[in-house]
Amino acid sequence: MKKYFSSMKSGRGTLYSLVTRYYIFFAAAVLLLVFLVVNVSGYFIERTEMIPDIKNFISNTSLIENEKYDRLNIHKYLSKKSYFEVLDEAANVIYTSDKSRKNTYSPEELEFIPEESGNSYYYMEQVADDKGRNVGYLINKYAVINSDEGETISLSGIVILDKDKKVVFSDLGLDMDYISDREFDILYGNGEDTYLQKYEFTNVKGQKRTMLIHQDFSSSSLAGAYRRIYTTAILFFILVFAIFVVIFVLHTAFAVRKPITVLQDAMGELGKGNRDVAITYSGPREFVQIMDSFNDMADKLSRAELENKKLEQERQKILADISHDLRTPITVIQGYSRAVADGIVPEGEQAKYLDTISRKADNLSELINAFYEYSKLEHPEFQLFEKECNICEYFREYLAGKYSELDIAGYEMDIDIPEERIMKTIDTAQLKRVFENIISNSIRSNPAGTRIYAGLKKDNDKVIIYLGDNGVGVPSSIRDEIFKPFVVGDDARTSGKGTGLGMSIAKLIVEAHGGTIRLMDEGEVLKSEDGTVFKTMFEITI
Repeated sequence: MKKYFSSMKSGRGTLYSLVTRYYIFFAAAVLLLVFLVVNVSGYFIERTEMIPDIKNFISNTSLIENEKYDRLNIHKYLSKKSYFEVLDEAANVIYTSDKSRKNTYSPEELEFIPEESGNSYYYMEQVADDKGRNVGYLINKYAVINSDEGETISLSGIVILDKDKKVVFSDLGLDMDYISDREFDILYGNGEDTYLQKYEFTNVKGQKRTMLIHQDFSSSSLAGAYRRIYTTAILFFILVFAIFVVIFVLHTAFAVRKPITVLQDAMGELGKGNRDVAITYSGPREFVQIMDSFNDMADKLSRAELENKKLEQERQKILADISHDLRTPITVIQGYSRAVADGIVPEGEQAKYLDTISRKADNLSELINAFYEYSKLEHPEFQLFEKECNICEYFREYLAGKYSELDIAGYEMDIDIPEERIMKTIDTAQLKRVFENIISNSIRSNPAGTRIYAGLKKDNDKVIIYLGDNGVGVPSSIRDEIFKPFVVGDDARTSGKGTGLGMSIAKLIVEAHGGTIRLMDEGEVLKSEDGTVFKTMFEITI
Protein backbone atom coordinates (compact mmCIF):
# COMPACT_ATOMS: atom_id res chain seq x y z
CA MET A 1 0.00 0.00 0.00
CA LYS A 2 1.42 3.34 -1.02
CA LYS A 3 2.20 5.93 1.62
CA TYR A 4 1.25 9.40 0.41
CA PHE A 5 2.84 12.64 1.58
CA SER A 6 0.97 15.86 0.84
CA SER A 7 1.53 19.55 1.44
CA MET A 8 -0.69 22.59 1.73
CA LYS A 9 -1.85 24.06 -1.53
CA SER A 10 0.09 27.08 -2.64
CA GLY A 11 -0.36 29.63 -5.37
CA ARG A 12 -0.20 28.57 -8.98
CA GLY A 13 2.57 29.42 -11.38
CA THR A 14 6.30 29.34 -10.81
CA LEU A 15 8.40 29.93 -7.73
CA TYR A 16 9.51 33.21 -9.33
CA SER A 17 5.90 34.40 -9.64
CA LEU A 18 5.19 33.32 -6.03
CA VAL A 19 8.15 35.28 -4.64
CA THR A 20 7.32 38.22 -6.92
CA ARG A 21 3.75 38.24 -5.66
CA TYR A 22 4.94 38.23 -2.04
CA TYR A 23 7.39 41.01 -2.83
CA ILE A 24 4.67 43.13 -4.45
CA PHE A 25 2.48 42.70 -1.36
CA PHE A 26 5.45 43.61 0.82
CA ALA A 27 6.31 46.69 -1.26
CA ALA A 28 2.66 47.81 -1.27
CA ALA A 29 2.50 47.42 2.51
CA VAL A 30 5.71 49.45 2.93
CA LEU A 31 4.42 52.20 0.62
CA LEU A 32 1.16 52.31 2.56
CA LEU A 33 3.16 52.52 5.79
CA VAL A 34 5.25 55.38 4.42
CA PHE A 35 2.09 57.17 3.28
CA LEU A 36 0.50 56.81 6.72
CA VAL A 37 3.63 57.88 8.62
CA VAL A 38 4.15 60.94 6.41
CA ASN A 39 0.53 62.06 6.64
CA VAL A 40 0.19 61.44 10.38
CA SER A 41 3.49 63.25 11.00
CA GLY A 42 2.32 66.15 8.87
CA TYR A 43 -0.93 66.27 10.81
CA PHE A 44 0.87 66.55 14.16
CA ILE A 45 3.35 69.09 12.76
CA GLU A 46 0.47 71.21 11.54
CA ARG A 47 -1.18 71.00 14.93
CA THR A 48 2.10 71.98 16.59
CA GLU A 49 2.43 75.04 14.34
CA MET A 50 -1.16 76.20 14.03
CA ILE A 51 -3.23 74.89 16.90
CA PRO A 52 -1.65 75.56 20.28
CA ASP A 53 -3.53 74.09 23.20
CA ILE A 54 -4.59 77.44 24.68
CA LYS A 55 -8.26 76.45 25.01
CA ASN A 56 -7.43 73.69 27.48
CA PHE A 57 -5.19 76.04 29.41
CA ILE A 58 -7.89 78.69 30.01
CA SER A 59 -10.45 75.98 30.69
CA ASN A 60 -9.08 75.84 34.25
CA THR A 61 -11.66 78.48 35.18
CA SER A 62 -11.81 77.52 38.87
CA LEU A 63 -8.09 78.15 39.39
CA ILE A 64 -8.15 81.27 37.25
CA GLU A 65 -11.21 82.89 38.86
CA ASN A 66 -9.91 82.07 42.38
CA GLU A 67 -6.58 83.60 41.35
CA LYS A 68 -4.58 80.45 42.17
CA TYR A 69 -2.17 81.22 39.37
CA ASP A 70 0.75 79.30 40.85
CA ARG A 71 -1.18 76.09 40.30
CA LEU A 72 -1.54 76.77 36.58
CA ASN A 73 1.08 74.83 34.59
CA ILE A 74 1.20 76.55 31.22
CA HIS A 75 3.94 74.24 29.94
CA LYS A 76 1.50 71.33 30.17
CA TYR A 77 -0.48 72.92 27.35
CA LEU A 78 1.92 75.23 25.55
CA SER A 79 5.58 75.11 24.61
CA LYS A 80 8.47 75.43 27.02
CA LYS A 81 9.11 79.17 26.69
CA SER A 82 5.46 80.20 26.85
CA TYR A 83 4.29 82.18 29.87
CA PHE A 84 1.30 84.22 31.06
CA GLU A 85 0.67 87.45 32.96
CA VAL A 86 -2.36 88.70 34.88
CA LEU A 87 -3.27 92.43 34.81
CA ASP A 88 -5.73 94.37 36.92
CA GLU A 89 -8.21 96.96 35.63
CA ALA A 90 -5.46 99.61 35.46
CA ALA A 91 -3.28 97.37 33.32
CA ASN A 92 -0.84 96.71 36.16
CA VAL A 93 0.87 93.31 36.17
CA ILE A 94 -0.15 91.53 39.37
CA TYR A 95 1.22 88.07 38.45
CA THR A 96 3.63 86.56 35.91
CA SER A 97 4.52 82.88 35.50
CA ASP A 98 7.99 83.86 34.29
CA LYS A 99 9.58 85.80 37.14
CA SER A 100 12.35 87.01 34.85
CA ARG A 101 9.86 89.11 32.88
CA LYS A 102 9.27 92.74 33.94
CA ASN A 103 6.75 93.87 31.34
CA THR A 104 4.52 96.94 31.70
CA TYR A 105 1.41 97.78 29.71
CA SER A 106 -0.97 100.66 29.17
CA PRO A 107 -4.74 100.37 28.67
CA GLU A 108 -4.23 101.59 25.09
CA GLU A 109 -1.78 98.76 24.41
CA LEU A 110 -4.25 96.18 25.66
CA GLU A 111 -6.73 97.38 23.07
CA PHE A 112 -4.52 96.18 20.21
CA ILE A 113 -3.79 92.74 21.71
CA PRO A 114 -6.05 90.15 19.99
CA GLU A 115 -8.49 88.11 22.02
CA GLU A 116 -7.83 84.41 22.44
CA SER A 117 -11.34 83.68 21.18
CA GLY A 118 -10.53 85.34 17.89
CA ASN A 119 -13.79 87.29 17.91
CA SER A 120 -11.90 90.53 17.14
CA TYR A 121 -8.39 91.35 16.04
CA TYR A 122 -6.36 94.08 14.35
CA TYR A 123 -4.38 93.85 11.13
CA MET A 124 -1.91 96.52 10.06
CA GLU A 125 -0.37 96.95 6.64
CA GLN A 126 2.07 99.43 5.15
CA VAL A 127 0.90 101.98 2.54
CA ALA A 128 3.32 102.97 -0.24
CA ASP A 129 3.17 105.54 -3.08
CA ASP A 130 3.73 104.86 -6.77
CA LYS A 131 7.48 104.81 -6.23
CA GLY A 132 7.27 102.28 -3.43
CA ARG A 133 8.05 104.76 -0.66
CA ASN A 134 6.33 104.37 2.69
CA VAL A 135 3.70 107.05 3.22
CA GLY A 136 1.81 105.59 6.16
CA TYR A 137 -0.04 102.65 7.66
CA LEU A 138 -3.58 101.22 7.54
CA ILE A 139 -5.01 99.49 10.61
CA ASN A 140 -8.08 97.29 10.05
CA LYS A 141 -10.17 95.93 12.87
CA TYR A 142 -12.08 92.73 12.12
CA ALA A 143 -14.88 91.15 14.07
CA VAL A 144 -16.37 87.66 13.87
CA ILE A 145 -20.16 87.74 13.60
CA ASN A 146 -22.13 84.60 14.43
CA SER A 147 -25.48 84.14 12.68
CA ASP A 148 -27.80 81.36 11.58
CA GLU A 149 -25.81 81.11 8.39
CA GLY A 150 -22.57 80.57 10.34
CA GLU A 151 -19.55 82.68 11.16
CA THR A 152 -18.62 85.68 9.03
CA ILE A 153 -15.68 88.08 9.38
CA SER A 154 -16.58 91.72 9.05
CA LEU A 155 -14.53 94.92 8.98
CA SER A 156 -15.63 96.93 12.01
CA GLY A 157 -13.34 99.97 11.63
CA ILE A 158 -10.12 101.45 10.34
CA VAL A 159 -7.31 103.72 11.51
CA ILE A 160 -5.05 105.58 9.06
CA LEU A 161 -1.54 106.61 10.14
CA ASP A 162 1.04 108.73 8.42
CA LYS A 163 4.62 107.60 8.14
CA ASP A 164 5.36 109.07 11.60
CA LYS A 165 2.56 106.90 13.09
CA LYS A 166 0.26 109.87 13.76
CA VAL A 167 -3.45 109.22 13.52
CA VAL A 168 -4.84 110.77 10.34
CA PHE A 169 -8.24 109.13 10.45
CA SER A 170 -10.07 106.77 12.84
CA ASP A 171 -13.65 105.53 13.16
CA LEU A 172 -12.95 103.20 16.09
CA GLY A 173 -13.60 105.85 18.78
CA LEU A 174 -10.06 105.61 20.14
CA ASP A 175 -8.86 108.66 22.09
CA MET A 176 -5.31 108.82 20.71
CA ASP A 177 -3.40 111.09 18.40
CA TYR A 178 -0.59 108.71 17.54
CA ILE A 179 0.53 105.12 17.95
CA SER A 180 3.41 104.51 20.34
CA ASP A 181 6.32 102.29 19.41
CA ARG A 182 5.13 99.64 21.85
CA GLU A 183 1.64 99.69 20.34
CA PHE A 184 3.17 99.57 16.88
CA ASP A 185 5.23 96.52 17.84
CA ILE A 186 2.11 94.79 19.16
CA LEU A 187 0.32 95.47 15.89
CA TYR A 188 3.19 94.88 13.53
CA GLY A 189 5.25 92.39 15.49
CA ASN A 190 6.94 92.76 18.83
CA GLY A 191 10.29 91.30 17.80
CA GLU A 192 9.84 88.33 20.12
CA ASP A 193 9.32 84.67 19.15
CA THR A 194 6.00 84.66 20.94
CA TYR A 195 2.43 85.23 19.92
CA LEU A 196 0.49 87.47 22.33
CA GLN A 197 -3.23 86.97 23.11
CA LYS A 198 -5.47 88.22 25.86
CA TYR A 199 -8.15 86.53 27.90
CA GLU A 200 -10.50 88.76 29.90
CA PHE A 201 -12.30 87.35 32.94
CA THR A 202 -13.83 88.35 36.30
CA ASN A 203 -12.55 86.80 39.52
CA VAL A 204 -14.71 85.51 42.35
CA LYS A 205 -14.58 88.98 43.95
CA GLY A 206 -16.10 90.59 40.87
CA GLN A 207 -12.87 92.25 39.82
CA LYS A 208 -12.01 92.43 36.14
CA ARG A 209 -8.76 90.83 35.16
CA THR A 210 -6.87 90.45 31.89
CA MET A 211 -4.62 87.42 31.27
CA LEU A 212 -1.93 87.92 28.65
CA ILE A 213 -0.73 84.63 27.16
CA HIS A 214 2.66 84.61 25.46
CA GLN A 215 2.77 81.52 23.21
CA ASP A 216 6.29 80.42 22.24
CA PHE A 217 6.77 79.91 18.50
CA SER A 218 10.55 80.17 18.54
CA SER A 219 12.52 77.99 16.10
CA SER A 220 14.18 76.09 18.95
CA SER A 221 10.83 75.21 20.45
CA LEU A 222 9.37 74.14 17.14
CA ALA A 223 12.57 72.24 16.34
CA GLY A 224 12.17 70.27 19.57
CA ALA A 225 8.56 69.51 18.73
CA TYR A 226 9.54 68.53 15.19
CA ARG A 227 12.34 66.35 16.53
CA ARG A 228 9.96 64.51 18.82
CA ILE A 229 7.45 64.00 16.02
CA TYR A 230 10.09 62.83 13.54
CA THR A 231 11.76 60.56 16.09
CA THR A 232 8.44 58.96 16.98
CA ALA A 233 7.55 58.60 13.29
CA ILE A 234 10.91 57.01 12.44
CA LEU A 235 10.79 54.60 15.37
CA PHE A 236 7.22 53.66 14.49
CA PHE A 237 8.22 53.13 10.84
CA ILE A 238 11.23 50.98 11.80
CA LEU A 239 9.10 48.87 14.16
CA VAL A 240 6.29 48.25 11.66
CA PHE A 241 8.79 47.76 8.82
CA ALA A 242 10.62 45.14 10.89
CA ILE A 243 7.29 43.38 11.51
CA PHE A 244 6.58 43.45 7.75
CA VAL A 245 10.04 42.03 7.02
CA VAL A 246 9.58 39.22 9.55
CA ILE A 247 6.15 38.37 8.10
CA PHE A 248 7.51 38.46 4.52
CA VAL A 249 10.53 36.28 5.37
CA LEU A 250 8.50 33.78 7.41
CA HIS A 251 5.77 33.55 4.76
CA THR A 252 8.31 33.07 1.96
CA ALA A 253 10.31 30.59 4.04
CA PHE A 254 7.14 28.64 4.86
CA ALA A 255 6.17 28.48 1.18
CA VAL A 256 9.63 27.10 0.33
CA ARG A 257 10.22 24.97 3.44
CA LYS A 258 6.86 23.17 3.34
CA PRO A 259 7.45 21.19 0.11
CA ILE A 260 11.09 20.61 1.10
CA THR A 261 9.94 19.13 4.42
CA VAL A 262 7.45 16.91 2.61
CA LEU A 263 10.19 15.80 0.21
CA GLN A 264 12.59 15.18 3.10
CA ASP A 265 10.02 13.03 4.94
CA ALA A 266 9.33 11.04 1.78
CA MET A 267 13.06 10.52 1.19
CA GLY A 268 13.40 9.37 4.80
CA GLU A 269 10.73 6.76 4.23
CA LEU A 270 12.45 5.75 1.01
CA GLY A 271 15.75 5.43 2.88
CA LYS A 272 14.09 3.14 5.42
CA GLY A 273 13.24 0.73 2.63
CA ASN A 274 9.63 1.75 2.06
CA ARG A 275 9.38 1.83 -1.72
CA ASP A 276 5.63 2.49 -1.84
CA VAL A 277 6.07 6.24 -1.35
CA ALA A 278 4.34 8.96 -3.35
CA ILE A 279 3.98 12.74 -2.94
CA THR A 280 0.86 14.69 -3.83
CA TYR A 281 1.61 18.40 -4.17
CA SER A 282 0.05 21.45 -5.77
CA GLY A 283 2.08 24.65 -5.87
CA PRO A 284 4.89 26.38 -7.76
CA ARG A 285 5.81 24.62 -10.98
CA GLU A 286 9.44 24.01 -9.96
CA PHE A 287 8.40 22.13 -6.81
CA VAL A 288 5.73 20.20 -8.74
CA GLN A 289 8.45 19.08 -11.16
CA ILE A 290 10.70 18.06 -8.26
CA MET A 291 7.87 16.08 -6.65
CA ASP A 292 7.02 14.44 -9.97
CA SER A 293 10.69 13.55 -10.46
CA PHE A 294 10.79 12.05 -6.97
CA ASN A 295 7.65 10.01 -7.66
CA ASP A 296 9.16 8.81 -10.95
CA MET A 297 12.40 7.92 -9.17
CA ALA A 298 10.56 6.07 -6.39
CA ASP A 299 8.41 4.25 -8.94
CA LYS A 300 11.43 3.30 -11.06
CA LEU A 301 13.31 2.19 -7.96
CA SER A 302 10.36 0.06 -6.88
CA ARG A 303 10.06 -1.45 -10.34
CA ALA A 304 13.83 -1.99 -10.49
CA GLU A 305 13.78 -3.87 -7.21
CA LEU A 306 10.88 -5.99 -8.43
CA GLU A 307 12.79 -6.60 -11.63
CA ASN A 308 15.90 -7.53 -9.65
CA LYS A 309 13.89 -9.97 -7.58
CA LYS A 310 12.44 -11.38 -10.75
CA LEU A 311 15.89 -11.63 -12.33
CA GLU A 312 17.21 -13.31 -9.20
CA GLN A 313 14.40 -15.83 -9.37
CA GLU A 314 15.12 -16.38 -13.06
CA ARG A 315 18.84 -16.74 -12.28
CA GLN A 316 18.07 -19.38 -9.67
CA LYS A 317 15.77 -21.12 -12.14
CA ILE A 318 18.47 -20.96 -14.83
CA LEU A 319 20.99 -22.48 -12.43
CA ALA A 320 18.49 -25.20 -11.56
CA ASP A 321 17.80 -25.84 -15.26
CA ILE A 322 21.49 -25.90 -16.09
CA SER A 323 22.12 -28.31 -13.23
CA HIS A 324 19.28 -30.54 -14.46
CA ASP A 325 20.34 -30.42 -18.12
CA LEU A 326 23.97 -31.13 -17.24
CA ARG A 327 23.22 -33.81 -14.67
CA THR A 328 21.04 -35.92 -17.01
CA PRO A 329 23.65 -36.67 -19.74
CA ILE A 330 26.48 -36.83 -17.22
CA THR A 331 24.56 -39.40 -15.19
CA VAL A 332 23.97 -41.53 -18.30
CA ILE A 333 27.59 -41.21 -19.40
CA GLN A 334 28.88 -42.14 -15.95
CA GLY A 335 26.50 -45.08 -15.59
CA TYR A 336 27.04 -46.53 -19.05
CA SER A 337 30.81 -46.05 -19.04
CA ARG A 338 31.13 -47.67 -15.60
CA ALA A 339 29.00 -50.61 -16.76
CA VAL A 340 31.21 -51.12 -19.81
CA ALA A 341 34.39 -50.73 -17.77
CA ASP A 342 33.20 -53.19 -15.13
CA GLY A 343 32.34 -55.81 -17.79
CA ILE A 344 28.68 -55.83 -16.83
CA VAL A 345 27.50 -55.10 -20.42
CA PRO A 346 27.53 -58.14 -22.73
CA GLU A 347 30.01 -57.88 -25.56
CA GLY A 348 27.25 -57.81 -28.14
CA GLU A 349 25.60 -54.72 -26.55
CA GLN A 350 28.73 -52.68 -25.87
CA ALA A 351 28.43 -50.85 -29.19
CA LYS A 352 24.92 -49.77 -28.24
CA TYR A 353 26.11 -48.44 -24.87
CA LEU A 354 29.04 -46.63 -26.46
CA ASP A 355 26.70 -45.04 -29.01
CA THR A 356 24.44 -43.81 -26.20
CA ILE A 357 27.46 -42.39 -24.39
CA SER A 358 28.53 -40.61 -27.59
CA ARG A 359 25.06 -39.05 -28.16
CA LYS A 360 24.84 -37.89 -24.55
CA ALA A 361 28.32 -36.37 -24.88
CA ASP A 362 27.15 -34.58 -28.03
CA ASN A 363 24.09 -33.25 -26.17
CA LEU A 364 26.30 -32.11 -23.34
CA SER A 365 28.65 -30.39 -25.78
CA GLU A 366 25.70 -28.72 -27.53
CA LEU A 367 24.36 -27.45 -24.20
CA ILE A 368 27.75 -26.08 -23.16
CA ASN A 369 28.27 -24.39 -26.54
CA ALA A 370 24.77 -22.85 -26.40
CA PHE A 371 25.35 -21.54 -22.89
CA TYR A 372 28.69 -20.10 -24.00
CA GLU A 373 27.08 -18.34 -26.96
CA TYR A 374 24.30 -16.97 -24.75
CA SER A 375 26.82 -15.67 -22.20
CA LYS A 376 28.92 -14.10 -24.97
CA LEU A 377 25.90 -12.29 -26.40
CA GLU A 378 24.96 -10.90 -22.98
CA HIS A 379 28.46 -9.58 -22.34
CA PRO A 380 28.57 -5.74 -22.48
CA GLU A 381 31.59 -5.84 -24.84
CA PHE A 382 29.85 -8.02 -27.43
CA GLN A 383 29.96 -6.47 -30.91
CA LEU A 384 28.41 -7.32 -34.23
CA PHE A 385 30.52 -7.58 -37.38
CA GLU A 386 28.10 -5.82 -39.71
CA LYS A 387 28.27 -5.20 -43.42
CA GLU A 388 25.83 -3.86 -45.96
CA CYS A 389 24.20 -6.44 -48.18
CA ASN A 390 21.09 -7.20 -50.19
CA ILE A 391 19.04 -8.90 -47.48
CA CYS A 392 16.66 -10.51 -49.99
CA GLU A 393 19.54 -12.18 -51.78
CA TYR A 394 21.17 -13.11 -48.45
CA PHE A 395 17.98 -14.74 -47.11
CA ARG A 396 17.36 -16.52 -50.43
CA GLU A 397 20.91 -17.99 -50.46
CA TYR A 398 20.56 -19.19 -46.86
CA LEU A 399 17.26 -20.99 -47.63
CA ALA A 400 18.76 -22.51 -50.82
CA GLY A 401 21.57 -24.03 -48.75
CA LYS A 402 19.03 -25.26 -46.18
CA TYR A 403 16.66 -26.76 -48.75
CA SER A 404 18.49 -30.08 -49.28
CA GLU A 405 18.82 -30.73 -45.54
CA LEU A 406 15.09 -30.16 -45.00
CA ASP A 407 14.11 -32.16 -48.04
CA ILE A 408 16.13 -35.18 -46.88
CA ALA A 409 14.57 -34.90 -43.41
CA GLY A 410 11.10 -34.91 -45.01
CA TYR A 411 10.13 -31.24 -44.49
CA GLU A 412 8.65 -29.00 -47.15
CA MET A 413 9.35 -25.29 -47.66
CA ASP A 414 7.10 -22.41 -48.64
CA ILE A 415 9.22 -19.36 -49.62
CA ASP A 416 7.95 -15.84 -50.30
CA ILE A 417 10.81 -13.35 -50.96
CA PRO A 418 10.36 -10.37 -53.31
CA GLU A 419 12.59 -10.02 -56.36
CA GLU A 420 14.04 -6.63 -55.42
CA ARG A 421 17.19 -5.15 -54.01
CA ILE A 422 16.81 -4.17 -50.31
CA MET A 423 20.06 -3.07 -48.71
CA LYS A 424 20.57 -3.53 -44.97
CA THR A 425 23.58 -3.46 -42.65
CA ILE A 426 23.67 -6.77 -40.76
CA ASP A 427 25.97 -9.34 -39.18
CA THR A 428 25.37 -12.20 -41.63
CA ALA A 429 26.84 -14.89 -39.36
CA GLN A 430 24.79 -13.90 -36.31
CA LEU A 431 21.54 -13.42 -38.26
CA LYS A 432 22.08 -16.87 -39.81
CA ARG A 433 22.15 -18.28 -36.27
CA VAL A 434 18.71 -16.73 -35.65
CA PHE A 435 17.31 -18.51 -38.71
CA GLU A 436 19.02 -21.75 -37.71
CA ASN A 437 17.60 -21.68 -34.19
CA ILE A 438 14.03 -21.07 -35.38
CA ILE A 439 14.13 -23.72 -38.12
CA SER A 440 15.86 -26.20 -35.78
CA ASN A 441 13.03 -25.70 -33.31
CA SER A 442 10.51 -26.43 -36.07
CA ILE A 443 12.30 -29.65 -37.04
CA ARG A 444 12.78 -30.72 -33.42
CA SER A 445 9.15 -30.03 -32.42
CA ASN A 446 7.29 -31.32 -35.52
CA PRO A 447 7.12 -34.58 -37.44
CA ALA A 448 8.27 -35.09 -41.02
CA GLY A 449 5.87 -33.69 -43.60
CA THR A 450 5.54 -30.37 -41.75
CA ARG A 451 5.73 -27.32 -44.04
CA ILE A 452 8.14 -24.59 -43.06
CA TYR A 453 7.37 -21.01 -44.15
CA ALA A 454 9.99 -18.34 -44.91
CA GLY A 455 8.94 -14.87 -46.07
CA LEU A 456 10.23 -11.30 -46.28
CA LYS A 457 8.60 -7.95 -46.99
CA LYS A 458 9.55 -4.28 -46.88
CA ASP A 459 7.70 -1.86 -44.58
CA ASN A 460 8.94 1.70 -45.25
CA ASP A 461 12.53 1.69 -43.97
CA LYS A 462 12.09 -1.64 -42.16
CA VAL A 463 12.37 -5.24 -43.27
CA ILE A 464 10.08 -7.88 -41.78
CA ILE A 465 11.13 -11.54 -41.94
CA TYR A 466 8.69 -14.36 -41.22
CA LEU A 467 9.78 -17.88 -40.18
CA GLY A 468 7.35 -20.54 -38.97
CA ASP A 469 5.59 -23.81 -39.66
CA ASN A 470 2.18 -25.44 -39.81
CA GLY A 471 3.08 -28.02 -37.19
CA VAL A 472 1.75 -28.75 -33.72
CA GLY A 473 2.25 -25.16 -32.53
CA VAL A 474 3.79 -23.74 -29.39
CA PRO A 475 2.19 -24.86 -26.10
CA SER A 476 0.16 -22.05 -24.55
CA SER A 477 2.00 -22.58 -21.27
CA ILE A 478 5.28 -21.28 -22.71
CA ARG A 479 4.10 -18.84 -25.42
CA ASP A 480 4.64 -15.77 -23.20
CA GLU A 481 8.03 -16.97 -21.95
CA ILE A 482 9.44 -18.57 -25.08
CA PHE A 483 12.31 -16.04 -25.32
CA LYS A 484 13.46 -16.62 -21.74
CA PRO A 485 16.52 -18.84 -21.15
CA PHE A 486 15.97 -22.59 -20.72
CA VAL A 487 12.28 -22.43 -21.60
CA VAL A 488 11.39 -25.65 -23.47
CA GLY A 489 8.32 -27.80 -23.84
CA ASP A 490 7.83 -30.74 -21.53
CA ASP A 491 8.53 -33.17 -24.38
CA ALA A 492 11.83 -31.52 -25.18
CA ARG A 493 12.79 -31.50 -21.51
CA THR A 494 12.02 -35.20 -21.21
CA SER A 495 13.64 -36.25 -24.47
CA GLY A 496 16.72 -34.14 -23.96
CA LYS A 497 16.28 -32.46 -27.33
CA GLY A 498 17.08 -28.79 -27.28
CA THR A 499 18.89 -26.58 -24.80
CA GLY A 500 16.19 -24.01 -24.13
CA LEU A 501 18.59 -21.24 -25.16
CA GLY A 502 17.96 -21.09 -28.91
CA MET A 503 15.17 -18.48 -28.83
CA SER A 504 16.93 -16.47 -26.12
CA ILE A 505 20.02 -16.31 -28.34
CA ALA A 506 17.88 -15.32 -31.32
CA LYS A 507 16.28 -12.50 -29.35
CA LEU A 508 19.65 -11.13 -28.20
CA ILE A 509 21.01 -11.14 -31.78
CA VAL A 510 17.96 -9.41 -33.27
CA GLU A 511 17.95 -6.76 -30.53
CA ALA A 512 21.68 -6.19 -31.08
CA HIS A 513 20.72 -5.23 -34.64
CA GLY A 514 18.23 -2.72 -33.23
CA GLY A 515 15.31 -4.89 -34.26
CA THR A 516 12.57 -6.91 -32.60
CA ILE A 517 11.39 -10.51 -32.64
CA ARG A 518 8.08 -11.87 -31.47
CA LEU A 519 5.92 -14.98 -31.66
CA MET A 520 2.81 -13.89 -33.50
CA ASP A 521 -0.52 -14.41 -31.74
CA GLU A 522 -2.72 -17.28 -32.79
CA GLY A 523 -5.16 -14.77 -34.27
CA GLU A 524 -2.42 -13.44 -36.59
CA VAL A 525 -1.67 -16.75 -38.36
CA LEU A 526 -0.52 -16.63 -41.96
CA LYS A 527 -2.06 -18.62 -44.77
CA SER A 528 -0.42 -19.69 -48.00
CA GLU A 529 -2.13 -19.44 -51.39
CA ASP A 530 -3.28 -23.08 -51.13
CA GLY A 531 -4.89 -22.41 -47.72
CA THR A 532 -2.18 -23.88 -45.50
CA VAL A 533 -2.37 -22.37 -42.01
CA PHE A 534 0.95 -21.69 -40.30
CA LYS A 535 0.13 -21.92 -36.61
CA THR A 536 3.63 -21.08 -35.40
CA MET A 537 5.11 -17.87 -36.88
CA PHE A 538 7.99 -15.70 -35.74
CA GLU A 539 8.13 -12.07 -36.92
CA ILE A 540 11.60 -10.50 -37.12
CA THR A 541 11.76 -6.75 -37.75
CA ILE A 542 15.12 -5.31 -38.86
